[in-house]
Amino acid sequence: MNILLSDAIAFCRAQLAALGTPAHIAVDVAEHLVEADRAGYPSHGISILPKYRQAIDDGHLHAAAEPQCRRADGVQLAYDGVLGFGQHVGKRAFAAAVERARLGGLCAVTVAGTHHFGRMGHYGEQVSGQGMVLLAWSNVIGRGPMVAPFGGSQARLTTNPVCFALPLPGGRPALVLDMATSQIAINRARILAERGEPAAAGTLIDARGRPTTDPQVMFADPPGVLLPFGGHKGYGLGLVTELLAGLLSGGGTVQPAHQHGASVATNNLFALVIDPARFADPQWIEREAAAYIDYLHACPPAPGFAAVQYPGEFEARNRAAHADFIEIDDPTWHALQALASDLGTAPLAAG
Repeated sequence: MNILLSDAIAFCRAQLAALGTPAHIAVDVAEHLVEADRAGYPSHGISILPKYRQAIDDGHLHAAAEPQCRRADGVQLAYDGVLGFGQHVGKRAFAAAVERARLGGLCAVTVAGTHHFGRMGHYGEQVSGQGMVLLAWSNVIGRGPMVAPFGGSQARLTTNPVCFALPLPGGRPALVLDMATSQIAINRARILAERGEPAAAGTLIDARGRPTTDPQVMFADPPGVLLPFGGHKGYGLGLVTELLAGLLSGGGTVQPAHQHGASVATNNLFALVIDPARFADPQWIEREAAAYIDYLHACPPAPGFAAVQYPGEFEARNRAAHADFIEIDDPTWHALQALASDLGTAPLAAG
């Protein structure tokens, strides 16, 4: 069903306020979640609110926490997320990194110990919208691993997303590559399980290591395991992400000492924000980027495809199609209405 954007944001803010979230943090979280739905990623949209409520109740998410800057030295920024809302912590950290990159040409920024960052592509859009390039790696600790290494039958990694973004000229959407290093994100598995839909073949194995397309195995006891995308290549990228984000942030890796409970989702981050104008002539960059994207788009599509597109166009088209509303499915609708009832807030209105 369709929900007006203004109603969706107001609903999110009301739930967050009822959970003790200050107004300015609730705005950041609500806008991030609704934008995820607009961009075509309901797994990271408002459907996740009940999980955040559970994390607050369990003490794993501190609704009023502000990020603490531990180091601001030249081109380096380091933050402690203090288990605050990742959508607020990330917005603040990347805004500061953009300003530092304007001064020094680049900024290396780390965040340790924040709650779920949400959709990483949101930060790619934030940074590229300021004319900057982003390279970002994020790992997850707290909850146990859920992704098998290549050749393994048990989990030793998490979904470890990477995000790369850069602005493009001529009114084109920014190039934003945001992907888990597993075949699918765990929240995608959650959505599929709620809808009763299968996962693609080669995505999952059950707790005994047997291939399956049933996403419910990820929420069984013992749980199943996600597989890395692209075999050894995705595994290698996930491993690098685990170490870059976990070690350079000081937040740690998902080794057993840092596994505390199934509902815990604590993110660490290592990222580079780069001012491209410090590395090459800006006018040349624009001409060269435009020429390459034109060349890319001119590629004849393969059978079954309408056209070649680059990462970021899918999201931009979804946002254009959802300029005034978002779409949510029936399970999400019922879960959100139950949340509002529990918290004593107004129910979500259909548009």
